[in-house]
Amino acid sequence: MPHDQLEATNFETFFPNGSTWIRADFHLHTKADKEFTYGGQDNDFVSAYIAGLKVADIRLGVVTNHNKFDLHEFKALRRAARHEGIGLLPGVELSVNDGGNGVHTLIVFSDEWLEGGHDYINPFLGNTFSGRTPSQYENENSRSNDDIVSTLTALERFNRDFFVIFAHVEASSGLWNELKGGRMEELATNPLVEKYCLGFQKVRTHDVPDRASRLKVKQWWPQYPAEVEGSDPKNVEQIGKGKNCVLKLGDLTFEAVKFALRDFRYRVAAEIPKSGHGFVTAMRFEGGLLDGVRMPFSANLNCLIGIQGSGKSSALECLRWALDIPFGERPQDRKYKEDLVPFVLKSGGRVVVEAVDPLGSRYEIRRILGHDPEIYLNGVLRKGIAVRQSVIRNPLYFGQKDLSAAGQDFGKDLVEKLVGESLRPVREAIAEKAGELTTAVGLLQAIQTDTEKLAELRRELSALEYQIEQFDKHGVKDKLEKQLAYNQDAIFVTSVDEKAERWSDAVGSLAEEGAELLETIAVPGSKYNADFFSEYAPVLAELKASVASIKSVQSTIDNVRDSLSERHATLNGTINGLKDEFASVERELLEALAGKGVTALQPDDYLKSTDRKLVIDGKIAELETATSKAEERSGSVATTSSALNEKWLEEYRVTAAALDKINTAQSELKITPTFKGDKKTFTTRLETAMKGSSVRSDSIQAICEKYVDFAAIYADLDKACALAKGRADAFREYFLKALPALLTFQVPNIYEINYHGRPLRSHSLGQRASAMMLFLLSQQEHDLVLIDQPEDDLDSQTVYEEVVKRIRDIKSGRQFIFATHNANFPVLGDSELVSAFSSSDDKIAVLSASIDVADCQTRIIRIMEGGPEAFARRKTIYEHWKAGGDWSRK
Repeated sequence: MPHDQLEATNFETFFPNGSTWIRADFHLHTKADKEFTYGGQDNDFVSAYIAGLKVADIRLGVVTNHNKFDLHEFKALRRAARHEGIGLLPGVELSVNDGGNGVHTLIVFSDEWLEGGHDYINPFLGNTFSGRTPSQYENENSRSNDDIVSTLTALERFNRDFFVIFAHVEASSGLWNELKGGRMEELATNPLVEKYCLGFQKVRTHDVPDRASRLKVKQWWPQYPAEVEGSDPKNVEQIGKGKNCVLKLGDLTFEAVKFALRDFRYRVAAEIPKSGHGFVTAMRFEGGLLDGVRMPFSANLNCLIGIQGSGKSSALECLRWALDIPFGERPQDRKYKEDLVPFVLKSGGRVVVEAVDPLGSRYEIRRILGHDPEIYLNGVLRKGIAVRQSVIRNPLYFGQKDLSAAGQDFGKDLVEKLVGESLRPVREAIAEKAGELTTAVGLLQAIQTDTEKLAELRRELSALEYQIEQFDKHGVKDKLEKQLAYNQDAIFVTSVDEKAERWSDAVGSLAEEGAELLETIAVPGSKYNADFFSEYAPVLAELKASVASIKSVQSTIDNVRDSLSERHATLNGTINGLKDEFASVERELLEALAGKGVTALQPDDYLKSTDRKLVIDGKIAELETATSKAEERSGSVATTSSALNEKWLEEYRVTAAALDKINTAQSELKITPTFKGDKKTFTTRLETAMKGSSVRSDSIQAICEKYVDFAAIYADLDKACALAKGRADAFREYFLKALPALLTFQVPNIYEINYHGRPLRSHSLGQRASAMMLFLLSQQEHDLVLIDQPEDDLDSQTVYEEVVKRIRDIKSGRQFIFATHNANFPVLGDSELVSAFSSSDDKIAVLSASIDVADCQTRIIRIMEGGPEAFARRKTIYEHWKAGGDWSRK
């Protein structure tokens, strides 16, 4: 690399994220030009000039003095510019002897013209102005000896690269103003002009009837070149005046600029295009095989390259994992992918993703192995930020072979990736309704349990009443009347103690819930509603104070409960004091019964039965109250189940609307949804619930064919049980036992994907992969697309003709990150950033650069083309083949 050229090591400083848009000025004059005036000190000129370039935000300039090149001045300017990240190319504004007044032509020279400290530019000028001294021709009005074609011929003889731009084409001495249409058409088809003319400077008119304009020249000039700008300054203050011209560059070299002009549709613009999408700017690694590596990313196309096993797929997987992008329902090689992150990061390893949201805010997503991601905004940890909604909207990920997968599950997986993030609100509502339904079913099942308990207690009560009746026939009740009364009072007081305890617990739980709900509420410091909130705050304070009121009520209840317990203890003391009296009465009663010949009846049994009857009477009363709500709770289950179904339907409709929008955007591939159409999963779930019931599989199949979901079965349970034939009772038992899980089970929707009118699964692997790739490229709602080896199952012609060309058109509007072995993606896709991977036993190395950087180009040839020798050999063979026939028709 020539000494004065920008060093490659400056790439990370000046182009940290690969190729980017910078302002260029192709028509700069300096103090060496006779037309340029400078009133300052000569020693200050270089710094003043570079300052002028910086003020105008010019990052690439071409020094084009009139018929003159000053090597000493140029080297001084370039050296100073380099330290500021500004590239300067050597050039000259040559007044070519053509047309009526000469044609001003900007010649831009490669560094080959200055290599080894030599100057080959001035010998060219001496030849083209032969017969005159520099003092005679180094001005604006001197015309060279040669016309345009002869000038290009003379330049070519030096065997050093260059290109030309016709200066101020519509003005005096401009190409369009000086030449007529016939001459323009003749020039345009000349091979040398086609090869070296890369731009028209200062085009201003689009269509003017009486003179040359853009539309007319495009008719005369089939290979219409880039339109560029140059300020043509006559002093430092005029640097950058006039319209802008921006180039997409990844290095400040002649070669990069030349390529940009040849690819002007994508690399030249009047203004820097606005980016409306979020994107990843870099990924850092702490620990593991990539410890200390920081991988930058462009906002557009990024290609990770390397031989098999070099680590590129590992890095891509770490990025997916850090951003918490799901695999999908059935990814290919899932186990392999899941093992990559632990293998790369090792224990305690961390990935830090630097990202910018669509509004320009900068985030860091930090994730440690074994932990969830943490989101930092401007260095502050922020909770509640959804990366895939707020920072990088709707990112898409496809692993190796994922694009060619087919079948019902793939349709669901694809839809989930495309519209899953937009379904988050309705899915949160679904989860809430499912929880409410689970609670409602639980309450209903509790009533059913209470009904069984009520029947048992009633049977026990009947038995007790019979026993007591036998005692009453012998006057036992009258004899034990006082003891019975005391026992009944004690049972009553015990029941009150239990209820007081439960009431205290209930109020305490309410107080805790209120405190948790209200304690974090704080009046905001509103900029515009301070007066409103000054009145609002006291009312809010009353609400928060209600928690203290409830706690006060609980304290009162606890005091009353303790007082009741003390009185209960007093009653127990009274009863204990009567023990001897009660014992004497029981002995007298036993003697009286024995005198009558009744020995089977024991007074103690009577007391126990009577006490038990009193307890059962209380429980039956409670259960009768609870079971009276059976109809209400059954209705609650039905209502909540219907509400959940409405949310499922809402989710389906949101999905269908999104798919309709996607289907409308392109015609090749259509996705058709069916609500609750996945009968297979529905049947499998019922079979699981019936495991052990001996209900036949054909009966389960028949039930699932008749009903759309489990709510429909429950609503028609008697008829559904009948379909189970001889196992009807078992079906009912197992169904009701699993009722909460079954009623909240969402029967999946199905998605049929058709490509050119035929189911996608009926196409070949290559056709499926091509269809899916083209389909993904038609979507506009995704900020980031990650694909591991997108070329898998795609033929090379499809990769270039259909995929790469499409990516070039759309990559300004989203970010692509591909791990690839196919050179078409980085080279023909003009990847803004290429990251080359290499690995050893315990280390993965990554080198990132724009494709404009020579070292990056070398790595691409070595890694993706088999090295320079293999690349050159193939080129030779292709040229030989091409000579044997017309490739344009093959």
